[in-house]
Amino acid sequence: MSGEKIESMKRRLKSGAAMAGVAVVAGLALTAGSAQAETNTDAEIMAGGCASGYFCGWEDSGYSGDKWVNWRVGGVGTVYEIDGWDGDNEISSFSNESGRKLRLYNGDNASGFSICIGPGDDVRNLNDEGAGGGAYNDWMESIKVVASC
Repeated sequence: MSGEKIESMKRRLKSGAAMAGVAVVAGLALTAGSAQAETNTDAEIMAGGCASGYFCGWEDSGYSGDKWVNWRVGGVGTVYEIDGWDGDNEISSFSNESGRKLRLYNGDNASGFSICIGPGDDVRNLNDEGAGGGAYNDWMESIKVVASC
């Protein structure tokens, strides 16, 4: 084999080794990114189905069961009615990703007893909230955007 051919083969091997090194580094970076995504909080994992700008309510505790409420929250004064067979008096957990303060009511048309929640409030189990325990589970019927609590 001539000297030129040997030198050409050496260059190709070095180039291939460099490309393999780049591939390994890229693979490690992707793996690190995946590991980071797995370290999110419980609320971020379970409420992951609630997009920014929305209020979401689930039928069961732990952000599970049917998601009866998936509301893109409007401006102050906007009222959302939770429909009869689709979540009315059935919400057991919620996530407020709206960036707004909301008042949750036990009556239609923003009436009756209410509680006020802030932006980013997530409640995994409404049985754990309120005086007497379970006072807020399965009672929500309407929601109103408010300026302050």
